[in-house]
Amino acid sequence: MVSLMGSALKWIAVALVGAGAATFMVQQAAPPAAPKAQQARVSPAGLPVETVLLNGKPFELEVAATRAHVEKGMSGRRELAENAGMLFCFPQSNILNFWMIDCLMDLDVAYLDRTGKVTDVYTMKAEAPQGKEESRQAYMNRLKRYPSSVDCLFAIEVRPGLLQKIGVKPGTQVKLDYARLRTHLK
Repeated sequence: MVSLMGSALKWIAVALVGAGAATFMVQQAAPPAAPKAQQARVSPAGLPVETVLLNGKPFELEVAATRAHVEKGMSGRRELAENAGMLFCFPQSNILNFWMIDCLMDLDVAYLDRTGKVTDVYTMKAEAPQGKEESRQAYMNRLKRYPSSVDCLFAIEVRPGLLQKIGVKPGTQVKLDYARLRTHLK
């Protein structure tokens, strides 16, 4: 789950210009299928999947770009493949503040600024689950927070210890397809 610090952040609905264009009834051959590299890929959780290189190593990252997907994050997951993870995309840069709500495993997180430069890296520890007599608010209040040190636009979560293993640290540059990632914002 993610908290966004600062009241200025608002979720922006992305409008598609021309989405209501007229449809013509013309008989024509079906368009050719897009090459595999351009076909949309979807995870078992129903999230779009993008390949991102982290220090030259390819990762298949689920894209969490809607408020609901960002809030859910990796909650409830018990395992994660070595080359898998989640890429969180936000509509504007802000101080990000992640925590491990309902997470069943430790996770690494790297925060990225709007240029794709890593600003902070943490190994977030799984927390004790919400107690039977504990309110949801009390549970959320006791969770450790992992804030970004500057305004960031992206966060990447992968298996614990993996970022250090592959040399991802503050200052590492991650190339992202910004135009493509913005299409996931809703």
